[in-house]
Amino acid sequence: MSYITRKQAAERLSVSVRVLDGLIARGQLPAYKIGSKLVRISEADIEKYMKRQIIAPASLKTVPADRPCRYVPGMKVV
Repeated sequence: MSYITRKQAAERLSVSVRVLDGLIARGQLPAYKIGSKLVRISEADIEKYMKRQIIAPASLKTVPADRPCRYVPGMKVV
């Protein structure tokens, strides 16, 4: 099993190190502390995380063509 640094993991996920730290803090991505300062992430765990993030086409919500958006310029969006 191969382990990489936080910076390398962030680059692989195309996020900042700060966002990666949030994923780790919320328990969405496991990380391993080595010694008192070193943190490493398993490449296998990154692959599992990425597979859980796949969006299925059926889950994408689209507005039917016969039901146009009712946004009016200047309207306050809440």
